[in-house]
Amino acid sequence: MKILIIEDHPKIRENIIEYFNIKWYTAEWAIHGEEALTMLHAHYDIIVLDMNMPIMDGKTFIAKIRENGDMTPVIVLTSNSLLSDKITMFDLGADDYVVKPFEMKELEARIIALGRRREKAIEEIIEFDKYSIDISKKIIKKWDITMELSNKEYGILEFLCRNKSFPKNKVEILEAVWWLREAELAMNSVTLEAHISTIRKKLGKSTIVTIKGTWYVIS
Repeated sequence: MKILIIEDHPKIRENIIEYFNIKWYTAEWAIHGEEALTMLHAHYDIIVLDMNMPIMDGKTFIAKIRENGDMTPVIVLTSNSLLSDKITMFDLGADDYVVKPFEMKELEARIIALGRRREKAIEEIIEFDKYSIDISKKIIKKWDITMELSNKEYGILEFLCRNKSFPKNKVEILEAVWWLREAELAMNSVTLEAHISTIRKKLGKSTIVTIKGTWYVIS
């Protein structure tokens, strides 16, 4: 597995690189987002990204690569445990996060988990109503027209489509799409509702059905 480490703190960066090189990963590095952008012509399986960097910070970096269609999984390293910042990271397109200070084994476990998820992204088409989702490419189309959804909007829609006709409650959706810890879930129903409202505006009001206020389903 080939990993790109984007971290400006020399000691943290060196520790991560040394740990993963010993584990027979290929670990390359950059000290800020702008430098990392010049390296993305190469293929990386995972990006490990510090949020607070000079020149170009983590939020700007994630936004730029997602705008360019680069869906390489990103694990964020952050010293900020505020829930609002985590939500912002996920909305921009991050896949997971680790709060500093952290154990290398935890970071490795999260890298392995993301790697497995990516390997399972086989050619698969899910169809519903007039739409189709290409799972491997994360593309939603209505006939031949590609629909523009944010990373999290897509995640919600894919999760509900994979569970078509089986209602899912807010907690299940937040756990599946945002990877939030149990203690954080109850605080984010407004965020979820806002995303579902946006999906309905883009794809139609009847796309996602609400049941008893807390359950959602695509039939």
